[in-house]
Amino acid sequence: MAVTQLADIYNPLVFNAVIDEKVDETNKFIASGVMVTNPMLSAMAAIGGNIGELPFYGTLDIDTEPDRVDDDPTHFSVPGKIAKKKMTYRLASLHYSWSTMDLARELALRDPLAAITARISNWWVTQQQRRLLAAVRGVLADNIANDDADMVKNIYSDVASPAASTLIGVEAIMDAGQTMGDSQGALAAIAMHSITYNALMKQNLVAVIPNSRGEVEVATYLGKRIIVDDDMVVTTGTNSPKYLTVLFGAGAFDHGAGSPMIPSELERIPSAGYGGGQDILHSRRSDIIHPYGMSFTSANVAGQSATLAELALATNWDRAVTRKNIPMAFLTHN
Repeated sequence: MAVTQLADIYNPLVFNAVIDEKVDETNKFIASGVMVTNPMLSAMAAIGGNIGELPFYGTLDIDTEPDRVDDDPTHFSVPGKIAKKKMTYRLASLHYSWSTMDLARELALRDPLAAITARISNWWVTQQQRRLLAAVRGVLADNIANDDADMVKNIYSDVASPAASTLIGVEAIMDAGQTMGDSQGALAAIAMHSITYNALMKQNLVAVIPNSRGEVEVATYLGKRIIVDDDMVVTTGTNSPKYLTVLFGAGAFDHGAGSPMIPSELERIPSAGYGGGQDILHSRRSDIIHPYGMSFTSANVAGQSATLAELALATNWDRAVTRKNIPMAFLTHN
């Protein structure tokens, strides 16, 4: 039986377009509306440079009373100001490659390009989601270290037999949302570990409904779309693990996609395998994944792009807006 080789099927224009499309389709945080494409970020990412500023306007001062109009011509109103602020972001320039032996060994029976792009796009989606959740951990760490944990509801207890009050439930989620005050209505999604999701399922607290097109089922909790991801933080305690559940508002993360000079390419190494030859497919992405209302300080970044560990450091983040304007809330629980 003939064996399909990468060189037989690789078309860079088709390959790159399919990868981008599938990445956007399958990212759970994009599908839920937690992460949205920001055209300004995409434009900035395309320009080049790995650090940039995203300007925005602050809110109007709601604590100031309006003028009380009178008929005295010597009385003049004093206009207020709207502050121009900025968030600092950092571009991630990323690359990975796969050899023919990994990708095209048994691809002769069906569409090999579809099989390859599906595998690689799924891989990139996982990387995007891991980077987003690493940034979530960094925002949480900064909040605990520098803002009196005003975005966190902690009910965790490191005991061998946790009480019901330390487990996730309706009241705990509502209390976490209350950290946003009267802005908590903006919270539209909730991300959790699969063990947490399983606990809610056992309590019959999860509603499963078809999406707007009736194609797939969407799980919700308290009206919030559920995102299940086992990269959600689980911290090992002395007696029991601590789980992190996060509430998100729509647009909690902005996303910008840059354009690497060569998004993908096929490398041929004729001498590999004692002359048998080897094909290596390279894939590159330039992504900005940035939480709204935060600035990435780059205080502890060793290379051109931040690692997952560096994204999770408190020292690399600083809040740029008031707590109410950051559409994110944290719950730590047994």
